[in-house]
Amino acid sequence: MEPAKSRPVADMAGQAGEHDTGSWRFIRHDVDQARLYEDHTGVEAIGIDETSRKGHRCITVVADPAERDVIRVVPGKDANTVKRFALDSMDHNGDPDRVAPVACDMSPGFAKGIREHLPNAARVIDKVHVIKHANEAVDKVRKTQAGRNPLLRRTKYLWPRNEEGLTGLRLETRHNLRKQRVRTGRARRMRETLQDIHATGTSRMQAEAGFRTWCPWMMHSRPEPMKTLARRIRRHWRDILTYFDHRCTNAILEGLNSIIQHIETRARGLRNMDHFPTMIHLTCGKLDLATVTI
Repeated sequence: MEPAKSRPVADMAGQAGEHDTGSWRFIRHDVDQARLYEDHTGVEAIGIDETSRKGHRCITVVADPAERDVIRVVPGKDANTVKRFALDSMDHNGDPDRVAPVACDMSPGFAKGIREHLPNAARVIDKVHVIKHANEAVDKVRKTQAGRNPLLRRTKYLWPRNEEGLTGLRLETRHNLRKQRVRTGRARRMRETLQDIHATGTSRMQAEAGFRTWCPWMMHSRPEPMKTLARRIRRHWRDILTYFDHRCTNAILEGLNSIIQHIETRARGLRNMDHFPTMIHLTCGKLDLATVTI
């Protein structure tokens, strides 16, 4: 089981002179057995995020920020994913009524599931997701200008970074574009102001005042993607401000996402989608494999 965390199962099976079907059967059995002994008694905050394989359906990953591990993986990205987590949590001594903050993205499916199956939870749209949407808006502005300004081509990854993180040619390119006063530079400043609100907001009241100044600035700007971003933030106003009450983020899931994506790369693709959640539990969950019985 330990080698399976870092090596392709097909390679391990080939070295043993077996077909990988048998190896997957043993791995899934051991993971399912180890999960029976998981205890969710102390889980009072969770992070929810979706991931997917190219060309395949989404799966939802639920993590415990306190323990920094994955506690449930379910197919789909809708209200039923939250329901499945709640039922599974009760099977492991958890109490959905005790879950307070739930960090997630702006998905309406997650919102509906939280309302229906985690009755006392506060939905938190954390700064990670807000800034992600802001970066996407800046890039849309860049694309509309790139046809007329060659300097903007191939600069997609230049704009999300703060200036202190740039060196050499990238910093020089940023300065040249700033002199031209391109709209992308203006959109970037808007994104940085949004980032500053999250960084300096010490209370919900202070952050709300910052957003009330920022949103009209966006709505009166010329780039349409920035106006769309402002409308999105207004639609999710309450849940975005809830972040400043709980300071709960999905940072643990953002970190684990690189490991999750590496699982597929390492396996050179998974023929059976059911194997994907199994490997996520094995690699990113803190399973006690000593509890496994054959």
